[in-house]
Amino acid sequence: MQSKFCQIIAEKQTIWMLIKYSVKNIVVISITISNLVSASYILLTWNGFAPIFSAIFVLALNALAITALCQYDQAVKSGIKTRQAMIGIIFETIHNGPLQSLDRVLRLVREKDLSVNKLIPELEPELERLNQELEWIYEFWVQETFTQETNLYLGNNIVINLQEPLHEILYQVYSHTLDRDFPSFKTIKVIIRNFEPIDEQCLTIDDKRGICRFLEEALCNVGKYATGVTCLQVTCSSSTDWYTLIIIDNGLGINSSREGRGTKQFKNLATQIKGKFQRLPLSPKGTICELSWPGCLVVCQPKNDR
Repeated sequence: MQSKFCQIIAEKQTIWMLIKYSVKNIVVISITISNLVSASYILLTWNGFAPIFSAIFVLALNALAITALCQYDQAVKSGIKTRQAMIGIIFETIHNGPLQSLDRVLRLVREKDLSVNKLIPELEPELERLNQELEWIYEFWVQETFTQETNLYLGNNIVINLQEPLHEILYQVYSHTLDRDFPSFKTIKVIIRNFEPIDEQCLTIDDKRGICRFLEEALCNVGKYATGVTCLQVTCSSSTDWYTLIIIDNGLGINSSREGRGTKQFKNLATQIKGKFQRLPLSPKGTICELSWPGCLVVCQPKNDR
């Protein structure tokens, strides 16, 4: 009985909404028709002014149409740019997290000549970790949609607030990344680190995220490729209104000249923050990875006219 009563109420509400919108449409159509009739009467009465009114009317319609199209085009471009930026941020999160775990799995398969029965026990915890990281990333991005993307995900369900001072964030990234299970981290005996306070007024949240991702990936590369590394230096310092973040190791490093996704990513980051990026081999062995950017005084300093 109650459900039938509710159904009757819902039907009455639906009918009332249809009547309401129908009346509104009839009113709008009536006003439009009356305006058109009035304009037609004026044009017919004032024959001398008809060409002028027609030209003005057409010009106004064209102006309105062009304005609407321009606003629509800007909205579409802005939406595309926002989606591209979001895709880039999500890829960075996956690249420095699950893809690193997947790389460890591939190394186990390629480098260890083991039978299937012996290989599976080693692969199982790595695959379990990969599955867990993917779940954490999903949960993080579901939550991040409500926090306006002001956090940084580092894996192992670790989330850092990007609104904190940059030198404190860099130290957290450094600490959590060195805790990850990379083979070359186990041979490091000496670590030199220093993170000086940074004037970050000219840096956006996206800039700070990119700088943190640079540090994270540079350390991950040390952990994966710097075979035999015993000394690691990680410093962020300022000199003549420029800030420089440097990661130096004495391992064997990467011998390939191929430009990977990370290198392209950090070249784009350097352009974004009006800075410089370089990764160079050291002699007799080792690698230096450096990102530098200008302080606010340099960015805001006017150029001299010549």
